[in-house]
Amino acid sequence: MKTWTREEIRRVGHLVVDLIADSRGGDRNAAGLPGRARRSRATVPVRAGPAEGAVARRGACRIPGIDRAVPVRERPSALLGLGEFAAAMMGVFADALAAAMNPSCAGGNHAAVHVERQVINWFRTMLGFPASSMGLLVSGGSMATLTGLAVARHTRAGIDVREAGLRGAPQPFAFYLSSEAHGCARKAIELLGFGSASIRTIPIDDDYRMRVAALDAAIADDRARGVRPLAVVATAGTTNTGAIDDLDAIADVCRRHDVWMHVDAAYGRPALLTRDYASRLAGMARADSVAVDPHKWLFVP
Repeated sequence: MKTWTREEIRRVGHLVVDLIADSRGGDRNAAGLPGRARRSRATVPVRAGPAEGAVARRGACRIPGIDRAVPVRERPSALLGLGEFAAAMMGVFADALAAAMNPSCAGGNHAAVHVERQVINWFRTMLGFPASSMGLLVSGGSMATLTGLAVARHTRAGIDVREAGLRGAPQPFAFYLSSEAHGCARKAIELLGFGSASIRTIPIDDDYRMRVAALDAAIADDRARGVRPLAVVATAGTTNTGAIDDLDAIADVCRRHDVWMHVDAAYGRPALLTRDYASRLAGMARADSVAVDPHKWLFVP
């Protein structure tokens, strides 16, 4: 690995900061729609080139408008519903510091471990979770949902899944989600070995929310047929319409049937801090697991 001198680090670092300033500075309200990205067809490099050249290529490939959050009304119709969020500037600098430290969080007393615990504690407090609850930072909302449902598998399957696997289960399982639920939930259930046949798609009402009565009936029907209801995936802010399921009513159903409640609040959770949505999202505190995505409304890289 190349050993960099202080002068080289400063020189290339200044180029990077200049590029960030050109991309993110100035009038943040100026119009600018995402352009059409060019696919790179470069061959595998045989030897390293100058760092300045790599920075210059990044600047030349910048897509106008991609570095800021663009209101939906400004987007072409093909991008309707796509949310792009510009990272908070301090987060960009913090990311650079984290990359320079390159901490291994598998063990030891690394500072990043304590940062993660502090962030999880903040989320725990905002969600109203008990002090005994735990969490971790993962790559995004999809992995968060996979993790939450994996915990549900270990705690609600009725068998030691780690030792026996799902083949040792005495009965089939069922998961419940609305037709508006994010596709990551279905993929997570399949990745965890349950199969798509275990998924029950619950209908929605006129406001695109899960019909709670239909959920209750589906769980009762499965129990009557010898199927073990394992988890419900509710949504606090659907990707398609921003709909918020009736979290309190779903929590009531889950408690009555002893079913795990997971809430996909990937982008909707920050609305919990507002006066308009606090009451509608308060039911997240009754969930068994919640997936949040700070890189959206919290603008974390």
